[in-house]
Amino acid sequence: MSDGRSFEYFEKESGVDRVRKDRKQYSSTPSPFDYARNTRLYLPDDLPMPSDTGDEKYVSAIAERITELVKVTHGHTAILFTSYRMLNAVYEKVKNRISEYELIRMTRSNRNAIRDFKKKDNSVLFASGSMWEGVDCAGDKLSSVIIVRLPFPLRSAAMEEKKSASANVSAFINEYAVPEMLIKLRQGVGRLIRCETDTGLISVLDTRAVRSGYSERVQAVLSKYPRVENLDEIREFLHSVKPKEYFEV
Repeated sequence: MSDGRSFEYFEKESGVDRVRKDRKQYSSTPSPFDYARNTRLYLPDDLPMPSDTGDEKYVSAIAERITELVKVTHGHTAILFTSYRMLNAVYEKVKNRISEYELIRMTRSNRNAIRDFKKKDNSVLFASGSMWEGVDCAGDKLSSVIIVRLPFPLRSAAMEEKKSASANVSAFINEYAVPEMLIKLRQGVGRLIRCETDTGLISVLDTRAVRSGYSERVQAVLSKYPRVENLDEIREFLHSVKPKEYFEV
């Protein structure tokens, strides 16, 4: 419910802001999980800016980086997309480059993709929609979560109304779009660690996470995950936390 700084956005959206302050109490309980020991965060800054037009250079760069990450983590991966269009474009470029692990593609009509992923010891899930929240995949079968784009809210009548009511576009982005994105981002990265013994990697391939006017807010939300800078550091981390059998699957 928090965007990493406060509950203000949730209060506005739910109407709780109308309740008198002396009738409200706030509580934020830190997670008991040892993120410093069990996780790493990869935020590359050398990828093209996200494109809404299906730009070939952008899609190819994302597909290349996903392929590298899947291989360095030995599969065990869920890739979260914000649109099926991008999901399908990347999947088509990756499917013939990764033969070691089964690739499972979620579609609007395929409701069994998450269930099928959970049944496998080691596969790669291309997902959107419901995979962003409320899905548990405890254990090594999910050891890498890749977020392709920051999950900004889609265009809708409600969002257009908020945009019209805002002083300007910048105010709309800061007061509505970014807080909603941060809440969903926290839900997405939360798919990785579901119990005390889980270990793994979070990757955010959206350059805006490191180069934008709101990048500090994004990184503040992700600050509990220690950062790694390259594939060698990812490989070293995995070998320090995973059993030998993980690399033999």
